[in-house]
Amino acid sequence: MSLLFTPLQLDSPRGSLTLPNRIVVAPMCQYACHLDGKASSAQPWHGGMLISKAQGGWDTVAPSPVHLLEGEDPPHEIDAAGLVAIEAAFVKAAQRAQAMGLEMLELHGAHGYLLHEFLSPIANQRQDNHGGSFANRTRFPLQVFKAVREVFDGVLGMRLSASDWIEGGWNLEETTEFTHMLKQAGANFIHVSSGGISPQQKIAIGPGYQVPFAKHIKHAVGLPTIAVGLITEPQQAEDVLKADEADMVALGRSFLYKPRWGWEAAAALGGKVQATSQYWRSLPREAAGIFGDAKIGMR
Repeated sequence: MSLLFTPLQLDSPRGSLTLPNRIVVAPMCQYACHLDGKASSAQPWHGGMLISKAQGGWDTVAPSPVHLLEGEDPPHEIDAAGLVAIEAAFVKAAQRAQAMGLEMLELHGAHGYLLHEFLSPIANQRQDNHGGSFANRTRFPLQVFKAVREVFDGVLGMRLSASDWIEGGWNLEETTEFTHMLKQAGANFIHVSSGGISPQQKIAIGPGYQVPFAKHIKHAVGLPTIAVGLITEPQQAEDVLKADEADMVALGRSFLYKPRWGWEAAAALGGKVQATSQYWRSLPREAAGIFGDAKIGMR
């Protein structure tokens, strides 16, 4: 099974970051996906305090007016009315996704985006019932997830940073407990990444460096789990799945560098792909068979 994600950014005070009428384009993407047995997916997110005014960004909001770099304009703390508006924006995004016919949604709660900011004590220093304790910090992200679950009938999950990679930050234990809560709220899967909340993070980067997080959560919670992070080679991805460390692997930058990564994986692992006949001439001898019955030089 393969999935194709498309971003669905939320509304903002200065206009939508993505046009709501993208809904007319979606059926074409949906049709293209289904031709090859892929599910079509969307990833709603809110940028929080990541967009710098110095780079032409807007006035931003966050759980707390915390600036992460010296000289940076602090965001505005979200008030009660703002929380209601943001939750409603997530719901509208989910409703648009459903109207498009998308089959799967992944809420982005990692990498310093707004829902991650609420989870992390580094970014969330509120003094009300949305800050401080684990129960308080998870309240709004869980509330948003439940609201989306109510209006979206398809597969629904969330992407989380399992660690802030900084002392006193969000950690694997809290991620595991929050994933239990998401499962009880109707989550169908969890996508496990890490980092992104602070420039002070110290990340131990290496091939598959986030896979242990996914493995821990998969076996602790029993929810289908996606692993991601420097998974670059087909055999490496296959090994993660065979070792039961995750149920799926996600690739982003690998496809930017190798747009035909899927074809290379099929050649390396003995699989097959569907390709329009114009591509058959490109078939190298070492990849013979990945286009099924097509022969080298055929069209």
